[in-house]
Amino acid sequence: MNEVTVEAKPWYMSKTLWVNTIAGVAAVAGAFGLDLGLDPETQAGIVGAVMAVANIILRLVTKAPVAAS
Repeated sequence: MNEVTVEAKPWYMSKTLWVNTIAGVAAVAGAFGLDLGLDPETQAGIVGAVMAVANIILRLVTKAPVAAS
């Protein structure tokens, strides 16, 4: 089988890490009272669905692994 060697990219170039970091910040903001006018269950459901779709898309476009440093 032909193996293709792909050079790892720096962590800060990872779209997946940035999207998940932004989602984490939004979750923390919600936990500390950021009010979007939705009840907590609806807000959590929307965030979960959006993150699932975003992570699937990012997985499909990912070409290189991430280096630790």
